Amino acid sequence: MATRSRPYAALKVAAVNLLVLFALWMLLEAIGQVVALAHPSYDVLFLQPDAAVGWRQVPNMAWTWAGHDWYASDFSVHVQTNSSGYRDMTRDRAKPSEVARVALLGDSFIEAVQVPFEKTSGHLLEQRLNASAVVDHQGPRSWEVLNFGISNYGVGQYLLTWEQTARQYEPDYVAIFVAKFIMARTLQRYESGAFPGSEQKRLWVRPTFDLQGDGTLLKEPARDYDEFVKMQQRLITTQFHGQHSKRRISLVTLHYASLLYERLRQALRHARGRTVPNDSPTNTKNDGQLYAVNARLLQDLQRDVARSGAVLVVVDASKYFGDEPDVTTFLKDFCSRSDSVYLPFYSDLLAANDKGVATHWLHDAHFNDAGNVILADALFRSISTHAPQWVAHAAPGEPPFRTMTGR
Repeated sequence: MATRSRPYAALKVAAVNLLVLFALWMLLEAIGQVVALAHPSYDVLFLQPDAAVGWRQVPNMAWTWAGHDWYASDFSVHVQTNSSGYRDMTRDRAKPSEVARVALLGDSFIEAVQVPFEKTSGHLLEQRLNASAVVDHQGPRSWEVLNFGISNYGVGQYLLTWEQTARQYEPDYVAIFVAKFIMARTLQRYESGAFPGSEQKRLWVRPTFDLQGDGTLLKEPARDYDEFVKMQQRLITTQFHGQHSKRRISLVTLHYASLLYERLRQALRHARGRTVPNDSPTNTKNDGQLYAVNARLLQDLQRDVARSGAVLVVVDASKYFGDEPDVTTFLKDFCSRSDSVYLPFYSDLLAANDKGVATHWLHDAHFNDAGNVILADALFRSISTHAPQWVAHAAPGEPPFRTMTGR
């Protein structure tokens, strides 16, 4: 009789353990859902297809961005775009005679949807320039800083944005945010993970550039643009129920289980010497080609900027992102040859990090409040040094115009 009861006892112990694990899972999931309800995150279709540049923000759209996590782990920011599809105030295209303008071209680090508008580097720079403007009959009475930053843009899209939009606003300075991964996007056709619904597809949605044998710069239109438009329309109609934003709802425990599975899978692939193929130019083309194409793009951009009467400022963030010194050398050489202003922004960021100042969010790699302040300060120093007749330069040792805070 005792022998017969052993399997029953083992099954009973297993059932109890399963019930305990199930109860624990339910408790953890319930806690996670309460946290998500108190700090909601959102899926947002804030980028729409654009035939000329690939994509830009949806014009005149108000939405909340809380990052890519299942809850608002770092921030929850109200975002408003202007009528042109940028995160900026609406500006008159014709520049008033008493106004000087700075155009910021960049990706999500310039777009800065991770902080409120009044804390973006562009708005902070505009405040600083206006507070330090030299009132003179030969110079401007006020400054405007225009934000043309769009998520996932590459250097090629900077040139297209300049040609299509930015130069119409007649800026006096054009600042571009550069690192190697931004240069690499110039050759990268696919952005499968950047747009909801496209994760399992390979859609050529970015206009790319290449050099022909005779050195001619070749623009390659996004061949899957029409499919990109249809995909967005299907998403809005089906998953988003006619809207561009919806609250993110997911099983929290399943989310972390999938993250753990993906890390284990990648570790296993790495141990076996296998890598996941992708479209990164650093994997498909050598650095020589990457530098050659970007050099030509920068030359064309600088030439057109100069013809408009403006000055190009190259904001080098490369070493902050761990890029090799060759990127900095490349950008310095370009600026010295083209009479552009070189700004080693990475040094400001790394110096702040050395002092214990966090420049990005805990769960998000984008700039926090402090990172935006540091960028605004660096741009101010660069412009005030280049145009001392327009802007009073900060005195040596003067602290930043705002307290650097942030995680």
